[in-house]
Amino acid sequence: MEERIDLNTGWQKVLLRLEEKVSKPTIKTWFSNVNPIQIFNGILQLEVPNKLVKNWLENKFHIILLKTAKEIFKELKSIEYVVNNTQIKKTRISKYVLKQKITIFEVQPSTNLNPKYTFENFVVGSNNELAFAAAQGVVNNLGDKFNPLFIWGGVGLGKTHLLQAIGNEIVKKYNNTKKVRYATTEQFTNELINTLKNQNIDEFRQKFREVDVLILDDVHFLSGKTKSQEELFHTFNELYNNRKQIVFSSDRPPKMIPDIEERLQSRFEGGLVIDITPPDFETRLAILRLKNQERGYYLSDDILEIIAEKITKNIRELEGALNYVAFKIKSLNEKNPEKVSNLIKEYLRQNTKNISPKKIIKIVADFYNLKEDDLVKKIRRKEISRPRQVLMYVLREVGKLSYNTIGELLNKRDHTTVLYSCEKIEKEMKQDFDLYQEIELIKNRILND
Repeated sequence: MEERIDLNTGWQKVLLRLEEKVSKPTIKTWFSNVNPIQIFNGILQLEVPNKLVKNWLENKFHIILLKTAKEIFKELKSIEYVVNNTQIKKTRISKYVLKQKITIFEVQPSTNLNPKYTFENFVVGSNNELAFAAAQGVVNNLGDKFNPLFIWGGVGLGKTHLLQAIGNEIVKKYNNTKKVRYATTEQFTNELINTLKNQNIDEFRQKFREVDVLILDDVHFLSGKTKSQEELFHTFNELYNNRKQIVFSSDRPPKMIPDIEERLQSRFEGGLVIDITPPDFETRLAILRLKNQERGYYLSDDILEIIAEKITKNIRELEGALNYVAFKIKSLNEKNPEKVSNLIKEYLRQNTKNISPKKIIKIVADFYNLKEDDLVKKIRRKEISRPRQVLMYVLREVGKLSYNTIGELLNKRDHTTVLYSCEKIEKEMKQDFDLYQEIELIKNRILND
């Protein structure tokens, strides 16, 4: 009878055999914090540090890991990955209480970072915990783990905070021995234009290529900017080949950025692409508790819960509502929950823009890199058909226009055509996640532009 092997000893043998099949850096990146829990009914339970590792093991390494583990544990039938949430929970809890107020900080000229953005005051929730875990992975494995890291999501969801927190944590962890440079893509482009005018391109390249970490915010701004794309492509290659860390953010995933070179898009997708979604109620409440204490408002949890219930999509709007309610409560000395609820409705009314059809048409056209006339006129081209149907749907959903009005706007189309298009898009959104994401990004831009 074959002797049963000790679990921990067996797991070490599994890792040794894995090194014969995948690279040591891969083992170090994905398996260094994975621990065996037990084998029960033929199932090996492995403890993993976060959902990010769980997803990657399940999607990228499960088959080879199971095959290798079966060589050691003969009775093995399957593997189950169990997330250890201890660290994330500690992080979340720490957000509710700060020992001292955060003061106003100045942007540091050497890095272009604002020290107020840190991991400690970034509220982690189910909407962003994978991005947060990846950001921490970057700090601990510069140029190795998740390079490049590409974080995308709608306006006001905390992308800039997380990117700058990465930079600030690197400065702190490595005692200023690593050269970090943060910039928005607009700054990158404007500096490139100025250096070309002044014929000092070498100074520009030195600034962005002679760094250990380059953090570039809002890369969707590169759309249609050929020279900036070319310069970033060569900057990327220079940094990547020298194992320097690169971090990007965008309001959409790489494949949805229009009018961008394929070679640059492939660079964006070459590391880890991860999204941040709107926060759930618990995360919104945690954010409000943090901001409430930071700013010394001292509003009760009942009031914060009302705000968190009413404001659901955007962290900036959440903060705006908090500031508005705190000001009104202080000036009116009003704390009745019903009156507070009315204050939030008042805030929402004041901040609900009268969104014109012209604005919606322009934003949808820009999103798909089309001319406005392409969408409005009766042009029968395949590449225009879907964006035009999306436009009809958005005019209906966001613009609150009638089918007849939309038909009149789009060159006297029959209202039944508009109705059909809206219903078609609504149905396809439930089955096509990419389409759903496209429309959410468009709606987000319309509401926050």
